[in-house]
Amino acid sequence: MKWKALAWNKSAVGYLFILPSLAVMTIFVIVPLLFSLLSSLFDFDIMLKNFRFIGLGNYETVLHDERFWNSLKNTVYFVCGNVPLQIILSILVAVAINKRSRLNIVFRTIYFLPVVCSMTIVAMALAMMFDFNIGIVPSLLRELGLPVVDVFNDPTWAMPTIILISVFKGFGFTMVILLAALQGVPESLYEAAEIDGAGRSATFFRITLPSIAPSIAFVVITSIIGSFQVFDQVYVTTKGGPMYKTETIVQLIYTKAFVTNEMGPAIASAILLFLIILVVTLVSLRVGQKSEENL
Repeated sequence: MKWKALAWNKSAVGYLFILPSLAVMTIFVIVPLLFSLLSSLFDFDIMLKNFRFIGLGNYETVLHDERFWNSLKNTVYFVCGNVPLQIILSILVAVAINKRSRLNIVFRTIYFLPVVCSMTIVAMALAMMFDFNIGIVPSLLRELGLPVVDVFNDPTWAMPTIILISVFKGFGFTMVILLAALQGVPESLYEAAEIDGAGRSATFFRITLPSIAPSIAFVVITSIIGSFQVFDQVYVTTKGGPMYKTETIVQLIYTKAFVTNEMGPAIASAILLFLIILVVTLVSLRVGQKSEENL
């Protein structure tokens, strides 16, 4: 009985420590999620009035909406462009500045600066730089006699430009995480590889990447989750245009909820986005686990 009482006391102390975090999560995550699930079954306006139960009608409306599928396609396009580019660039930069030196400290600071800035500020600054009429980049291209494209109003270049803005803003955070993982790799592994005559490429693929694989898996998953929720840079630069070529799911949710006053379909779209992110995250975790087992 004494051992059971002691075990219970330890458990109670542990529960008390996690109680504040659990309370915050319940209030700001679980309760809003349950409210959203319930609200998606009703039709109502932005003032939370005129509630009318319609069951799965909002989901049926969303799934038959071509604009929803277009926004999903644009979001997947953004994810497939942003995540690999950001991860690859972060790995290469982290490896390049891994050695401790004053110059590398300066580079780390420069690369991380966009992370601490607001996405809105970064997007606005880069939008002005690439502005077709007053931007410094188009002006330099004109001076060099090169063709100039109005990237934010061109259906072909609008989304790639937004992807580049997102990579510029976010890759510093990913780089810092991978840099910390790199500094945890034992030097003895590299010394053994050098003794065995392994080249740089063999060392990179046989030692560096396997050693930081868990960190890579973490940043891949977090990057995918964040990329599916892209909004700020789209709203600031193109507002979903031109011709809905950059309208993402979150942009569509915002438009339906606060512009066209379609709260029911907006919440249903948000729930579908949550399910998509959940499935993609679970698949990514499974793939990551298998990759680590095969290393």
